[in-house]
Amino acid sequence: MKIKLLSSVIFLLACFAGHGQSNSQTSIEGSWIGKLAIPNGPTIPLLMHFKADNKIIKGTFDSPEQSVKGWAIDSVWLTKDSLFADFSARLGPGAMYKGLLLPRDSTIDGAWMQNGSALPLKLVTTTYEYIPKSNLNPKFDGYKIVKLIESTPPKDQQNTGTCWSHATTSFIETEAIRLGKKPVVLSPMFYVPPTYLNKAEHYIRMRGNQGFDEGGLTFNVLKAYKEFGAIPEEVYSGKIDKSSIHDHFLMETEATKKVKKYVDAGHNNMNSEEYRKSLAGIIYKTIPKAPESFIYQGKNYTSKSFAKEIIGINPDDYIEITSYTHHPFYSKFVLEMPSNWDNDSYLNVPINDFSAIIDHALLNNYSVCWDGDIHEGYGNGFCKLSKEEIITQQVRQAAFDNYTTQDDHNMHIIGIAEDMEGKIFYIIKNSSAFSDCGGYVYMSNDYLLLKTISVMVHKDAIPKEVLKKN
Repeated sequence: MKIKLLSSVIFLLACFAGHGQSNSQTSIEGSWIGKLAIPNGPTIPLLMHFKADNKIIKGTFDSPEQSVKGWAIDSVWLTKDSLFADFSARLGPGAMYKGLLLPRDSTIDGAWMQNGSALPLKLVTTTYEYIPKSNLNPKFDGYKIVKLIESTPPKDQQNTGTCWSHATTSFIETEAIRLGKKPVVLSPMFYVPPTYLNKAEHYIRMRGNQGFDEGGLTFNVLKAYKEFGAIPEEVYSGKIDKSSIHDHFLMETEATKKVKKYVDAGHNNMNSEEYRKSLAGIIYKTIPKAPESFIYQGKNYTSKSFAKEIIGINPDDYIEITSYTHHPFYSKFVLEMPSNWDNDSYLNVPINDFSAIIDHALLNNYSVCWDGDIHEGYGNGFCKLSKEEIITQQVRQAAFDNYTTQDDHNMHIIGIAEDMEGKIFYIIKNSSAFSDCGGYVYMSNDYLLLKTISVMVHKDAIPKEVLKKN
């Protein structure tokens, strides 16, 4: 699924592929910082970065208060001594920054324009670099690690909605280690194009009666793994420009317009070969085609042979598990949530068994792929409820029914820790730096029981006494 950035200043989150020309482009190259006072809200520091590249000005910006780094501006240009930075592709017509360059003062004196209003925003040159907080050590001060499964380093999804692929590839890497394979870091982006194309076709066949975005689920990766195999990150990064960061906003925007156009066209000579080819062209402008074969550690592989020899998992050995009362326990059902566009089935168990499966898996060296909600209590390296709660089956069900638990993020559980009072926390690998939760995150037990929609585990990780009830 796709992580959601909740913010009262959403207009600060923008994406980019900038363009524009001027005879004095170099005058704005570098980093600029300013403070934007939100009416009836906080004053927020902003950083804008500009680079002149072959008569094109490219720009990105950071918003430290929102844990945003490297989001791009739609377009940037200079007209005489005036700078224009357009944000309208993301935010709608009129969203723009306009400023007058004052070179002697190294200042851009301007305003943020939106919804008919102008908010003063003066930018000055800076050497400050915003670096989002990321916990790269699974050991937190004041906590004791009870169990930690060997895994690969945390991943970074950057400016994309691919937490589902990052979490699941981390899970696959960890399963390979459990099976005795040498650690290898897989490319999460390898699974994005085929999944996105399948979702696009499903959206068109459903005549637009489902969501369409970059989000997905663990099932999507396992199905792509089964069909296409795997590729190491060092061979295929999924980026056109390896020096840039992943940013899929323009791709998603263009693809969304295209699938809606096909739906609106109805039956007018439309066929799946045509629209899949058209959408692939959009995707490959951002995520290049993966190689058909490649050299890894001196040996030639295809993605299928690499998966078989280097990874070695069987994608059919994994089960998604949930716990809700609106379907019978100890049976499978298609979980009703927007990201389950492929209608995959989940094993439904009572909350006590749900908790027991997670703990049993971890204590027996099986990691757990997590799917759930981070709308609240998510920040500074922790997932904790505002106050401790006893989470019953009824409380859990009510949160799902009234949408206070939604499917908006995927992560990977690799261990268990205790605080000084003996309270349990789950050690999680996270791919998003949003809300200062990059790297490792600690999740409380009550948060897990309330905010987890489902988990995926190897079938052998399920206690035998639970399996007997099916």
